[in-house]
Amino acid sequence: MADGVDLGSRLDDLSARVRELEAVRALTELRHAFHHCLNRRDWAGLGALFTVDALLDYGELGEARGSAAIREYYTELLPKLVEMRGASKLELKNFNHVHQVEVDGDRATGVCYFEEHIRFDEEELAHQSVGRFSDRYVRQDGRWLFERVELEHYWVVPHNKGWHWPW
Repeated sequence: MADGVDLGSRLDDLSARVRELEAVRALTELRHAFHHCLNRRDWAGLGALFTVDALLDYGELGEARGSAAIREYYTELLPKLVEMRGASKLELKNFNHVHQVEVDGDRATGVCYFEEHIRFDEEELAHQSVGRFSDRYVRQDGRWLFERVELEHYWVVPHNKGWHWPW
């Protein structure tokens, strides 16, 4: 016993801290995988990051429940945006920032800010979309998955200075 704390208590505390750090790391990798799949248009990979009963809530852009429906939602989202704009093509790149998580056993919550650069057709103005994702996660069979993802758009504005086509 040193400093009034026995070795067993210290090891328990250290083990708990390591488990939390491992969870934070896995959740950060999950959030990065989300954006990586968006940028690659890997809708099957994106759907696989969600639980079978997860909720994706994109506000005015709609929602989907369950990993299969979420995969389908993204499959249809970009063509829907192209149609809304009367465009023939859409390119986008999504970047995440400041991922913060709170872990509580096999559940966690998180917030991630993002910026997205969007361009419709080659001649159109580029746009910058900025906002926040609020997440709930669950660990199932040792793997962290999204249980809920909520999108809050702050703004979408033209952003043309310095853009070059193609990226």
